[in-house]
Amino acid sequence: MKGNEQCLNSYFIETVSKNKTAMFRLAYSIVLNVEDAEDIVGETILKAFSHLEKLRNHKKMKAWIFQILVNESKSYLRKRSRIELVGDSSLFLQKEEKKDTASDLLELVCQMDDSFREVLILYYFEEFRIKEIAKILAIPEGTVKSRLSRAREELKQSMESNHWKG
Repeated sequence: MKGNEQCLNSYFIETVSKNKTAMFRLAYSIVLNVEDAEDIVGETILKAFSHLEKLRNHKKMKAWIFQILVNESKSYLRKRSRIELVGDSSLFLQKEEKKDTASDLLELVCQMDDSFREVLILYYFEEFRIKEIAKILAIPEGTVKSRLSRAREELKQSMESNHWKG
């Protein structure tokens, strides 16, 4: 039993290590604040590790961790909306001289509605399948598909109106 627990812990550490940037990117896309996203990733890791024994299928660990991350991010937003923060947290990053194409695209995605932003990042940036996204966000697969379709259209329009050349 102890060897199995060590193996699961090692797999957890490996999964978190491989996905920490993706976890930050998703948390940031939801809360739109660097420091808060970092805190949420940390909280997610602690929560996931402390509940590791509840994971039934270790092959689904990445999706399980991302589901916890989304829940933590949304929980944070609910708390924040009660506190009424002052200031503009909708800025993606301060403008630099020239960003690469992926970060330009991510900036456009981060300006989108939450429901569109989540599915686009999970699908294109994190490469989850529609079924996994549905489970992570706790919504039907059909809803994921329709949000993806509408998000693609909105992103296309946004790119055209910004004369984006990626």
